[in-house]
Amino acid sequence: MDYLKELLEEIEKQKLDVDIEKIKLAFSLAEEAHIGQFRQSGENYILHPVQVAKIIIRMRMDTDSIIAGILHDIVEDTLITLADIEYSFGKSVANLVDGVTKLKKLPNGTKQQDESIRKMILAMSKDIRVIIIKLADRLHNMKTLNFVPEEKQLRVSKETLAIYAPLAHRLGMAKIKSELEDLCFLYIYPDKYVKVRDFVNSKKEERDEYIKGVENTIKELLDKSGIEGNIKGRFKHFYSIYKKVYEKNRSYEDLYDLMGIRIIVKDVTTCYHTLGVIHEKFSPVPGRFKDYIAVPKSNNYQSIHTTIVGPEGKFVEIQIRTEEMDRIAEEGVAAHWSYKEKVKVGKKDKVYSWLRDIIELNKEADSAEDFVTSITGDIIEETIFTFSPRGDILELKTGSTPIDFAFAIHSEVGCKCIGAKVNGDIVPLDYKLKSGDRVEIITSKNAKGPGNDWLDIVVTQGAKSKIRKWLKDKKWEENIKLGKDVLEKEGAKLPVPMTLKEIEESPVTKKHMEKHNIATLDDFYFIMGEKRSKAEIFVDKLKDYIENIKEKEILTKNVVPTQIKNSRKKNDYGIIIEGIENTLIRFAKCCTPLPGDEIGGYITKLTGIAIHRKDCKNFQNMIELEPERQINVKWDTDVIDKKMNKYQFKFSIIAEDNKSLVMEVVNLIGNHKIVLTDINSMNISKNSKKYLKIKVAVEISNKKDYSMLIENIKKIKYVIEVER
Repeated sequence: MDYLKELLEEIEKQKLDVDIEKIKLAFSLAEEAHIGQFRQSGENYILHPVQVAKIIIRMRMDTDSIIAGILHDIVEDTLITLADIEYSFGKSVANLVDGVTKLKKLPNGTKQQDESIRKMILAMSKDIRVIIIKLADRLHNMKTLNFVPEEKQLRVSKETLAIYAPLAHRLGMAKIKSELEDLCFLYIYPDKYVKVRDFVNSKKEERDEYIKGVENTIKELLDKSGIEGNIKGRFKHFYSIYKKVYEKNRSYEDLYDLMGIRIIVKDVTTCYHTLGVIHEKFSPVPGRFKDYIAVPKSNNYQSIHTTIVGPEGKFVEIQIRTEEMDRIAEEGVAAHWSYKEKVKVGKKDKVYSWLRDIIELNKEADSAEDFVTSITGDIIEETIFTFSPRGDILELKTGSTPIDFAFAIHSEVGCKCIGAKVNGDIVPLDYKLKSGDRVEIITSKNAKGPGNDWLDIVVTQGAKSKIRKWLKDKKWEENIKLGKDVLEKEGAKLPVPMTLKEIEESPVTKKHMEKHNIATLDDFYFIMGEKRSKAEIFVDKLKDYIENIKEKEILTKNVVPTQIKNSRKKNDYGIIIEGIENTLIRFAKCCTPLPGDEIGGYITKLTGIAIHRKDCKNFQNMIELEPERQINVKWDTDVIDKKMNKYQFKFSIIAEDNKSLVMEVVNLIGNHKIVLTDINSMNISKNSKKYLKIKVAVEISNKKDYSMLIENIKKIKYVIEVER
């Protein structure tokens, strides 16, 4: 029980008000379920969920989060189910475990991976605890990555650096973000990691002594000013040093700000008082002052930053903040979580706004890859703070333009943007914004919208994503229109001219769409408009189809049934047609004939022979207009008697309104062993009275079966009549 003891000691150390008994129960379940399972290090598997839970405890999360951390692998790796977890610990824990379990199944290096990450981020936007638990899981896995093969070390590290570290940063979880980055740095660039580590360690004692001296000086200054504060010396993380050296082409000797001091005071007023005391003693470095208390970062980070010229002319970064700000800086969104109130962040909170914007980004992203890049691409970059005319603050990536600003406000503003003013002056759309700029976007209802050149101007991933979507939508609409125009013109030139509607209903179109996995007619027209060669191939297929039908003398208006030789050909539809075989047959939807009904055939232009009931008004009207198209047809008694076929049939029931009536009809149809394919109901008015109309579609063998069904339906209470 040493592992359980570790958990309980950590809870006590953090002074958490959580349900200890439920946590003990979760541990017992996990320990029993993972018996016989081992990590690649050879240790008992239970070590991993315990370490994950401890990380969650240090973030001071709630009972359900801790339990989910303990159980996060249990569904995937053991016989325990989500239903078992929900029964023992409630739906909230089950949902958290389910969310984290799904995140563990990310495929590698494929588009499916981006799609899975999209789902993960969307799940996070609904319950932030899912990603907090996942980050804890990933952090412990990274700490034990030395036990897995080198290929996996590299793959997992790259994924972590690209996805999880940026998410931790965006959620303000600086401590986890830094740990993840340094671990990734070790496995991705081991040689550079060693070089940075050796550089940091080479003069460690000298730096420690130096920073201790600065700390003591600052402490004396604060004591003299009557300021109570906690002072901590700190050094940059390895990965942040690497980025400055290798990505900004700087030498180690140029890094003056490896050392820093953090001053924690009681309130905001004292933060500014402390700043004044520091600047009175030490000279500030111009351009290195940032007030993130007055203007917080988008991840809610707040602190005053200033770089001073310390003893021996060395630069030292000073951070001044309150205890609450310090906790938010380290733990980010986890610091917002209240385990007494089930709320994560307030609606005015910037992180809340970002999570809400994720839903909009998902709708606008051109692909899963584009969505993931939009979420993670900008969030570790340096930023600037700009202002709207109303004084709202927008944090943007350094190098952003007015177009980036416009799309950050809203997609519609970006798409209607025709110009911009910065600090009252008209500027070009590729103008590089600076911190403090006041930006006004000029829009027009008649704006032509983004062009491809805008993609070279904007720098934020969100703007790029929205522009790509707009361009794709525009191209989509243009190609659909072009596809319709092309087929309409070509259809008029066919041996037997065809309208657009006739082309849509043609079996050639249906077969073409099935063969090429084209889901909708819009997709079909888009493809026809996108490439002329594809449209030409399709039109040739229409010509071949028409020529084939002409050979069988079905399409010509001069065909008279009496001229066709007197023979009877059978087919699989249960229909005998005089003199014709191997032709397309369809049953008219207007009257849905059944075996036992008197029927007639009508030769259509392109869809073969339509079978109608002889008393069908549509059939009678068509024959009256074009009598030469009528053809003699009859039911094949051999097929009908064996009930080889099922026929689609529709009818309606008019009844007094009753809630249970639809279910009675469904049960009755089932008792008759008849397949129900569709049923829906609606309220109608008849003779100033309200009734219920139930539309029913079934598969049935013959008119006799239908008559028996209708007879029993009419016996149901509240049924007034049945319409065929």
